[in-house]
Amino acid sequence: MLKAAWLVAFLLLNLAWLTTASSQPTPTSQVGAWGDDASRNNLGVEAQIETHAYDAYPNTLDYFWIGDYLSDGAFVQFGYSLQTGMACLDGASVHGQVNCLGETDAIFGSDARWEWQYWPNRDGSDFYFQIGPEGSAGTNATWHEYAIEAGATGSYEFLVDGQTVANSNFTESHSTDPILAVAERSPASNTSYPLGPVSFKNLASFDGESWRESDALVAVDNCGRGNACQLNQYGSMSLNADSFIAGSSVPSSADGTLLWARSYVTLDVDVHPNVRFFITSVSGTESYTGSVQVDLPENMLAYVSLVDTSTATPGILGLIGGQDHFEGWEGAVTSNNLAVPILMSSSQSLQAEWASDMTVPLLLFSVAITALAIVLSLVFWRRS
Repeated sequence: MLKAAWLVAFLLLNLAWLTTASSQPTPTSQVGAWGDDASRNNLGVEAQIETHAYDAYPNTLDYFWIGDYLSDGAFVQFGYSLQTGMACLDGASVHGQVNCLGETDAIFGSDARWEWQYWPNRDGSDFYFQIGPEGSAGTNATWHEYAIEAGATGSYEFLVDGQTVANSNFTESHSTDPILAVAERSPASNTSYPLGPVSFKNLASFDGESWRESDALVAVDNCGRGNACQLNQYGSMSLNADSFIAGSSVPSSADGTLLWARSYVTLDVDVHPNVRFFITSVSGTESYTGSVQVDLPENMLAYVSLVDTSTATPGILGLIGGQDHFEGWEGAVTSNNLAVPILMSSSQSLQAEWASDMTVPLLLFSVAITALAIVLSLVFWRRS
């Protein structure tokens, strides 16, 4: 009888939570990792996530997920969540209010459950969601594989350990950005309470034919969809090949910095002896002149950009006014743009092509020939 009375009191105290459970007020605190740039344009994402079950902070959603930003402007994510209170298990959050389309349930303390969310507008506030049954993310310290992929109808399916646990009516779309794995606290103002930490491994993307594990991990450290960030106390760091940990008590890594790379390949750039150019990669931007060979993480993007499009021709012709004009790039990329991206899927070479303008040297040569002819004519005239 006492237990039943306590449960009734719990439900009454948390009734208001029904309108906000599973919603993600902004700003949020996010830490985790992007996959490599070769995972762009994917049609699915998967990773293994270790369940860390702990008592969730009241009125807070702790969410550990994988996801994709999609070419149609939407965003999809799937993983497991921790929250406390009355929650709608299947519905939509529209203008901050939950429209429940299914059952509701009281979620207690450390009950880790799978959860997917689909945002039709990645920059909006409305989203659809579904939460799994009690204990559906497994017990503490167990590993489970989460996957987002298209089913037979072309709509997203959500899988745990290879088994479909939920379907959606949302049609698959290619991603615009690399695959993503994140530990998230919503709202960000509740940063005094621990977030995880939670470990992720084997982050992989699906290209329509096969799955491929990411060859690099790049730090995520931001406030999600919010415009104003609270101080983010959380962090992410690489543990070993293919794995990282994110959340509380983890050293912070600056957003966009490299956490881990499986291997490195070489970019060989030959521009011009007199021309400065830049190479921008996940490691930063460096300035070079002439030519260079640099080692970069495999399957990451590098951007090569010229500073000058005209320069003196090497040697004596340049000293007398010869000019070389940039015409385009050849090699890894064929383009006449000043800046070009290169996916470092293997070692690559890039050469700048130039056209020489000899107008000034030819003019000087003509003047010199004319002057010499005049001088010779005068000499012969005097002798005669």
